Amino acid sequence: MGIFDRLAQGQGPGRLQQDDYQEWNQMVGAAPREQFGRAAYDAVRQVDPQEYYRHTQPGVDGTDPYGALPPQQRSSVGQSMLGELFRRGLGQDDISRGAGVQNLDPSRMSPEDLARVSQWTQQNHPKAYGRVAAEYQDKPDILSSLLGNKALMAMAVGLGAKMLSDRAKRR
Repeated sequence: MGIFDRLAQGQGPGRLQQDDYQEWNQMVGAAPREQFGRAAYDAVRQVDPQEYYRHTQPGVDGTDPYGALPPQQRSSVGQSMLGELFRRGLGQDDISRGAGVQNLDPSRMSPEDLARVSQWTQQNHPKAYGRVAAEYQDKPDILSSLLGNKALMAMAVGLGAKMLSDRAKRR
């Protein structure tokens, strides 16, 4: 069973094997960073906000993708997401009000806080996802938590199609 089979079955953080990372990096992680980010943006826009909520919200449908990440990785994702939102000109008050989260300290954000920020970002600032996802291009477990399996698979398909199209054009 390969990485895409495991991801399709919902096996994400903590369940991937070393071979999975190598397979991911050979097939998807090797894409140019800008192209990878664009594919992530396109994929996350295709996911219905309710479906994304069910993926990220701890306890809903038995999932807790951010809670499954080690605290250091969860903090890193929070820092990346908030940093990208700040880079886009949003202030702490904008994010706090919009996401309904009081605590914006990435090292102290709970999985629920990070889920709320993610949900709000997915609905209101999906371009931020492209840049954040590109930071974790070589970490499919973190991408699975961030994007969800549907968006992750759509992104992989989009990247594959783009790579094949580019190769065909060069011939």
